[in-house]
Amino acid sequence: MPASPATTTRIHDSLDGALARRRVVLWYDPSGEWAEDFDNYQPKAVEKLRVEGNEFSVKVAISRAALDQRFLLYLPIAKPPEPDNWLLDLLLAGHEFKADRASLDIQEAGLTLEFKELAQQHKAFFLSSVRTSKLKDLLRPNDDHAAVRLKMLAVLAKQQPDIDKLLLHVFAQLKDPANPEGADPVEALYGNAQLSRSFWKFVEEKFGYNNPEPKLSDFAVALFNTVSSIGSKGFLQPHARVFLSIWKDSLSNREAFEAWSDHLSVVLRIEDQLNNAPADFDPSGDDSYELIERFVLSRLVQGFAAGCSDEELLATIRSRSQSTWLGKHLHGYQAIEQAISLRSLLEKADLQIESFDAGLAGYTNTWWRLDQAYRCCVFHARTYQQPGLLKPLRDWLENQYVNNVLLPLTNRWSDQVARQAEWKSDLLPRQKEFHMRYVHAPLSSKGLKRLFVVISDALRYEAARDFADRLNCQAGKGWQAQVDALLGCLPSYTQLGMASLLPGVQLSLDPTSGSALVDGQSASGTDNRDKILKAYAKGRATAIVSEDFLNLPINGEGQALTRDNDLIVIYHNRIDRIGDKRESESETCQAVETAFVDLDQILRKIASLKGNQVVITADHGFLFQQEPVDANDKAALPPADQLTYKNRRFALGDGIEPMAGQKIFSAQALGLRGSWSAVFPLGLDRFPRSGSGSRFVHGGTSLQEVVVPVIKLKRERKDESRPVDVELLGLPAKITGSRLTFSLFQTEPVVAKKRLPLLLRIALYAKADGALLCAPATERFDSEASEPRERQRQVILELSNASDRYDNQLLELRLEEILEGVATPNTYKSVELKLQRPFGSDFEDF
Repeated sequence: MPASPATTTRIHDSLDGALARRRVVLWYDPSGEWAEDFDNYQPKAVEKLRVEGNEFSVKVAISRAALDQRFLLYLPIAKPPEPDNWLLDLLLAGHEFKADRASLDIQEAGLTLEFKELAQQHKAFFLSSVRTSKLKDLLRPNDDHAAVRLKMLAVLAKQQPDIDKLLLHVFAQLKDPANPEGADPVEALYGNAQLSRSFWKFVEEKFGYNNPEPKLSDFAVALFNTVSSIGSKGFLQPHARVFLSIWKDSLSNREAFEAWSDHLSVVLRIEDQLNNAPADFDPSGDDSYELIERFVLSRLVQGFAAGCSDEELLATIRSRSQSTWLGKHLHGYQAIEQAISLRSLLEKADLQIESFDAGLAGYTNTWWRLDQAYRCCVFHARTYQQPGLLKPLRDWLENQYVNNVLLPLTNRWSDQVARQAEWKSDLLPRQKEFHMRYVHAPLSSKGLKRLFVVISDALRYEAARDFADRLNCQAGKGWQAQVDALLGCLPSYTQLGMASLLPGVQLSLDPTSGSALVDGQSASGTDNRDKILKAYAKGRATAIVSEDFLNLPINGEGQALTRDNDLIVIYHNRIDRIGDKRESESETCQAVETAFVDLDQILRKIASLKGNQVVITADHGFLFQQEPVDANDKAALPPADQLTYKNRRFALGDGIEPMAGQKIFSAQALGLRGSWSAVFPLGLDRFPRSGSGSRFVHGGTSLQEVVVPVIKLKRERKDESRPVDVELLGLPAKITGSRLTFSLFQTEPVVAKKRLPLLLRIALYAKADGALLCAPATERFDSEASEPRERQRQVILELSNASDRYDNQLLELRLEEILEGVATPNTYKSVELKLQRPFGSDFEDF
């Protein structure tokens, strides 16, 4: 029966491949079934010879032929035993071609006859010429049966021939590990080619997993039990820890890891075990399950409430810094960190106020940090959206901030305010001096051609310090920030605050509408302020709202803006717009963080317009507490002939009678024109006002309302910052045990804008093939300590069992720098070490 056209083509192609590799190819065909295919085969530059009793003449012809002449010998006989084979020398030097399917398969793949049984066992694999071709590309001359099967597994999975990568692939195939009807991905991938057993054999060799009926779910249980600090003790080899580290670090496989972890946390009842964990249970850096992250956070909240030391709590938080679940729980940790900061600040704070200027000095030097820690803690707690978990922390926070910060500070400050005959200070310039000091003076100098001024509504002093610190700590941002303070005007509200920042001589208020005027001209709204600025700068100034500024194209309108103006004032309103409404005042802390994002975008836009100097200021600050205001903090409006304008924190009118807990200033005492007076509730008191919020307020006399920030920014011409350097200490020349211990020394302290923190991933790799041989360690070098010994850290790397095959070979200790937003770390330093275990380790104990 003649062969099919497809089979004939395959035979001829296989003959072409065999003749390309060998000068002489022998084809034994005892049944003569392939005679027609031999006759039909028409190769180029190949002589076909039929051998039937003419062995001697064939050998003579071949020996006399040119060395580049190829021969195909067809022998319609069974291959004789070697002692009786006249063509044995040709056979040994050449290639025996076989036309049975298994032989064709191995020849097409470039394998030798010793792999015929392998081809017969896995014949389904070779049915595809594409798979066979891909396998051929992977094969190497010294590959044994195991190596070939591993590469067959890799071809089927479309992965590299590495059992770790193949395991990652099969784990990713099961989208829902909890679904009992889900198909076994190992069997689905490899069952048809009879390679499932081979897959599990490789897993057994590397992980020590031995099960007569292996399953992916059973292996997953053994894997997580081996690596995790909670649950039954697993039995797998140390490489399990390396594999889980690879799995968690793989961005493409992270989703599969999280799905399996969540599934196994239910199957293994991890939550019950954590609930019953002893008090001294410490998971350290274990991030096998997200439940461990929740457990650590819960313990931190409990520890904080129980009075655990700052050092202990912060050490626990640092131990979670590289957790795979950190992104989901970062705000929880940051809320706890800010609570720790507030507690530490409170322990050191002395809120006594001896004079008006002493109060201003105390706030601008240190007390603002209390407001900042509270605001940041509220922001992170609200963003984390776990009110049940953080309730003890939030209750403590609110109680401490209101009772031990706001109340004593505002009350003692109010005592000094009550003694003031005029609203002025010898320490801080008045807000009215802003324009002369920070706008007119620099613009009048020869070195400055253009100035950008950003006025951010309700950007209070502590928030400005926070924003400036963030700029100063970020390398490559291009801005150097310095913060000054002004004594804000009274009443501390938008209309007057905005007018105080404009050029002009005389400020006045309409006591009926609350609107402000500069030299008799209205300062309400961007258009009116633009007119005042243009008059000052003889047309070369403009006022623009931040949204319009950010929407300006760089070319065209953006270039015209900078060409036609020496002074560009940008009005930004995020915090006041959100906080000064009853329905959104609870989002004040989020609004501050969003304002930082806005300001950063504004600075980027200014830089793109080649702006080099910027001043950021505010019209006023604010008082804020997240929880509703206590009823005792509500003050009654005082008797008066008339109160023409009423606000939560002030009222304007005539004939106002003094009451306890209130302060009255005349317009002249406030530096304003008019015959009216203003009354302010002291401390935390608010006047009643229907329809308005009470948690976010301004207009009054508190330090948080009246200390106004001025951020002076200059673009840095050259970024000279760099990460700190780290050196290896105590590193041996050889590794003789199952662990490598050494130290890393941070050679210099971290300095803002100059010497930046360095995040390193530390691991051992095989020099020969790059195999990872330990669970990587991650260390962040961010010490600001001046004492060198405080900047040294010990590192211990545990070698996995996979390192056994590299004994007496070179390993590479690699330190890789992890960069924000970059998936692949950069090599920072690397050192070669020899793995040389003593011969005694090969013997068992007697």
